[in-house]
Amino acid sequence: MPETFRPGYPILTPRLALRPHRADDLDDLLEFHGDPEVVRFLPWPVRDRAATKAALTAKLGQAALTEPGQWLVLAVELRETKTVIGEILLKWASAEHRQGELGFAFGRAHQGKGYAGEAAAEMLRLGFEDLGLHRITAVCVDDNDSSVRLLRRLGFVQEGRLVDDIWFKGGWATRLLFGLTEDDWRTPATTGRDEEEIQVLVRRYFDAFTSGPGVDERMAALRDAMLPGAIIVRTCGATPTVYDVDAFIEPRRAMLTDGTLTDFQEEARSGRLDLFGDIAQWFGRYAKKGRMNDTPYTGGGMKSIQFVRTDAGWRISAAVWDDDRPQR
Repeated sequence: MPETFRPGYPILTPRLALRPHRADDLDDLLEFHGDPEVVRFLPWPVRDRAATKAALTAKLGQAALTEPGQWLVLAVELRETKTVIGEILLKWASAEHRQGELGFAFGRAHQGKGYAGEAAAEMLRLGFEDLGLHRITAVCVDDNDSSVRLLRRLGFVQEGRLVDDIWFKGGWATRLLFGLTEDDWRTPATTGRDEEEIQVLVRRYFDAFTSGPGVDERMAALRDAMLPGAIIVRTCGATPTVYDVDAFIEPRRAMLTDGTLTDFQEEARSGRLDLFGDIAQWFGRYAKKGRMNDTPYTGGGMKSIQFVRTDAGWRISAAVWDDDRPQR
């Protein structure tokens, strides 16, 4: 590597420009540096304008690398609007061992659209091809599902889980450690990562139907896991009922929060995942238990969940279920 590593800017992708930060980025950065939903998984606190300006001042000098330990910190600009929608980071961790680390942060309005993956893929190319790294790592809090999905789509493999190893945002946090080598980056094996990502969606589907604190957040996560036009079908021995996403989620969210269902949860018991190209299906048994109108309730049956690959990752395109019939 040359004495100073400074890429040719801007670095262009189909929709984005990666470039050094500028002083006039302040308003765009404040949009997500001051958003509690964005920073809850990031190492910095919610920032006001003054704190964001101070952080931006530091970033102005992080467009080149001169020694190990430094971070390359770039603004991610949406080419169509010239708006800064996020940041992408690459650390030169070790010259001797050719190690790096990836980081990213994106505004809430620009999540789920593939922008983070597009920027991160280019940063990986920069690290492996231009900086000559052999291995790049990434770290995230273990309930940061969107970052986990992104890292797996990029080819990262989870290498460790450190339980309660940092005091983070007022409590102990468990971190997940991911790694990607140059060889794996050049010859990715996607099937295993696809299966892991889909299994996360399966768990998210069943976890949504749990009473108690966090129902709204779990239902929002389920909605995010579905295509906007997804179809859900209930049979259960009657004329099939077909729901769109809203008609499926809202009545169930209400029952889980208005006292109709208490101490309630659903869980997958067993299942088979079939995957081909950009389509997949999970078919398996599930169980449910709790109290309905304060009366003990148990049940179960079979569910089939279909998935399709999108630019933002795998999403649920359809689901259908049939419950066990009462024994006569």
